[in-house]
Amino acid sequence: MKYFYLALFLITLGIFLIFYNFKYLPLEERIMKISDENLLWQKEIQDLKEKLSEYEGGKDRLIYSFEFKELFLTETSDSLSPVGEAKLKAIIPSLKESNKKVAIIFYGEDIELPIQIKKRYLTAYHYGFQKALAVFNYLINMGFLKDKLLIINDCEKKNKKNILELQTINY
Repeated sequence: MKYFYLALFLITLGIFLIFYNFKYLPLEERIMKISDENLLWQKEIQDLKEKLSEYEGGKDRLIYSFEFKELFLTETSDSLSPVGEAKLKAIIPSLKESNKKVAIIFYGEDIELPIQIKKRYLTAYHYGFQKALAVFNYLINMGFLKDKLLIINDCEKKNKKNILELQTINY
């Protein structure tokens, strides 16, 4: 009986060490591996944020926003109104001066089109794209090079409907 408690202690210690080696240490290795992977992804996100800030242009970025009704004759028209042409002519010098690419961004994936527009355009995307294309062609006629212009659909901005934006970007 004298060695019973010592034997029980040694058996318990042996079981603990076996459990520790086969259960706990592999978990610790997984935790370290996940932590390293997490640090890697954080660095990747930081790099992407830096690239995005370079792409967006930072403080010297120009943004001009127009509703469709400001630029076009009617809701269904693809022709710029005289007022719309004057507004675009007014911003052209600053766009050319920036010497960056100009993105023509249209919004409106989730808008409900009126019936007269549905007859002419398949989807809200096509409707917005035609408006952006009209501005694209106008800017080319005003002396912009095609490779300095982009048309972008930004369907993430749910609160912006029937809006065109002209932005200078580093691309």
